[in-house]
Amino acid sequence: MDKIAIIGISCLFPEAETPEQYWQNLLAEKDSRSAATAVQMGVDPQTFYAANPKVTDKYYCLHGGYIRDFQFDANGYQLPAETINSMDDLFKWPLYVAREALRDSGYLDATNVRSRTGVILGNLSFPTQTSHHLFEPIYKQALENASQELLQGNELPLVTLPAPDNVALDNLKIAGYPAAFVAQAMGLGGANFALDAACASSLYAVKMAGQYLLSGKADLMLAGAVSRADPFFINMGFSIFHAYPEGGKGSSPLNQESDGLYAGEGAGMFVLKRHSDAVRDGDKIYGVISGIGLSNDGKGKFLLQPNPKGQTLAFERAYEQAGLSPADIDYVECHATGTPVGDKTELNSMEQFFSQAQTAPLIGSAKSNFGHLLT
Repeated sequence: MDKIAIIGISCLFPEAETPEQYWQNLLAEKDSRSAATAVQMGVDPQTFYAANPKVTDKYYCLHGGYIRDFQFDANGYQLPAETINSMDDLFKWPLYVAREALRDSGYLDATNVRSRTGVILGNLSFPTQTSHHLFEPIYKQALENASQELLQGNELPLVTLPAPDNVALDNLKIAGYPAAFVAQAMGLGGANFALDAACASSLYAVKMAGQYLLSGKADLMLAGAVSRADPFFINMGFSIFHAYPEGGKGSSPLNQESDGLYAGEGAGMFVLKRHSDAVRDGDKIYGVISGIGLSNDGKGKFLLQPNPKGQTLAFERAYEQAGLSPADIDYVECHATGTPVGDKTELNSMEQFFSQAQTAPLIGSAKSNFGHLLT
């Protein structure tokens, strides 16, 4: 395929609100994972915690990569600050990284370009802390009716959660609307949508954004992802899957002693442009995307257990498209989350692929710094 240039980058990761902070954390080998508090869980974290992973309706892990003390400024967008402030962080965080990425690219104030600029956002569309407050009356009514029937008319009143002030109904739109919200607030006239490809969501966003550029349907594209589901929901879900470390063992990607993953939250964004246009316009080019290989693992043994055939196929497609030899690669940033089976499968897939070129690139995973950001 024709090359795509990365001309703008931004991030909001645990303990890193800028790419510069993120890079310094990597150099310092900083672990930005921490224990959840009532801010993340909505209640005292110990209320639903049990160290034994076999206890039902409890989570057995309190650690993750959490965004703390981030101050979002709702001014300067093409939507009223009051409207923006009424939205969950699921909407604010991608808006923040979208603006910062455009600022970094030099096109933030180029209003003539915005009509040909789109945004594609990876998003898992899981419940958020704000959407829970809007859905809660529906849950409560259904549960109270069922309990009265089971208890033969005896009431079992459920506690109503204290609702925050100024909660907009648009917070119910937790699937595709975050991308549309970014487009509205930034005044973008190109395509905008969110997609869910699980852990590959950001890669699919980059791939599809590149297709819009190469087809001539856009001149600039924002591509990224957000991970901002309710941590309570995430911790319960991964506890059901037994994806967290058990028995006090920690999470350390690519380490054979690791026994699971830590989930994290954050957002990241690229500004993408056709490489030839970026060179013509004298843009700052961080990197060049020469090929992207995607595949579907197909039916595996389990949701969290990848298929090595699918991984190898993705490698083959990417390198063939880019016209690169595996022997030319110095470093591979891995998916590696810290789960024993997942990491081992990925290592075996890389060994199979790169051994054909008799090369062994260095490997690593930023999830050792702030956890698995899911998208």
